Amino acid sequence: MPDTEESVPLPAAGHCDLWAARAAEEPGYAALLDPGEQERIARFKVDRARVTFVASRAVQRLVLCRYLGLPAGDIVIARDCRHCGGDHGRPYVAGAALDFSVSHAGEWIVLAVVGAGKTGIDIEAATQNRATDDLAGQVLAPAEHEQYLATPEAGRPAAFLRWWTRKEAVVKLTGHGLAASLRRLDVTGDVAVASGQPDGWPAEAIHLRDFGAPAGLVGALAATVQVTGFSWCQLSPGNAWPAT
Repeated sequence: MPDTEESVPLPAAGHCDLWAARAAEEPGYAALLDPGEQERIARFKVDRARVTFVASRAVQRLVLCRYLGLPAGDIVIARDCRHCGGDHGRPYVAGAALDFSVSHAGEWIVLAVVGAGKTGIDIEAATQNRATDDLAGQVLAPAEHEQYLATPEAGRPAAFLRWWTRKEAVVKLTGHGLAASLRRLDVTGDVAVASGQPDGWPAEAIHLRDFGAPAGLVGALAATVQVTGFSWCQLSPGNAWPAT
């Protein structure tokens, strides 16, 4: 696998590049990981989780090197949490004039890249069996829950998944993760409405967009600069994932 790739320009303000790749082992992927990530590989007890971890960390570098003009192996991705100092924060490249977010579900990894503002992405398997009535009461805001209960039973899983992916995208953008209260986050509209959230919550509006995805997946994007267009990108022909 080459350590450098063809360069691409940063997305214009209001545009997002979506990169799709299969969560599969490829020659040279493991060599792109940093020493800390290399140590983690041996600690995985579930092979599927190990493969996804290696592929995700490698794909992030293979995508970012196209924008940053550096060899993939030289890309340093930091994950220090801005809120507690731990090493589980939202990924970023110090000093880079871009922001990105990554999500994976099933056999796919999707990376969102923007050239202005911050972003968060989430993809989920639409066919996943969920006890949505129980989860809805735990994570939906009052207005969302009211809409959920008014939805015919057959349509509730899809409705819940739409809200869930949006909430996940928002808390990935903010970097708060589980520290945020999902019940105090209303994502029914085009802009997230938050109340009583932890310190460090963005002051600017967080815009929301759903996007179609094949392979039984659904996705949502959160961004501090309103995204009006997407471009689907691929690392190789074998990773082709056209938008629906």
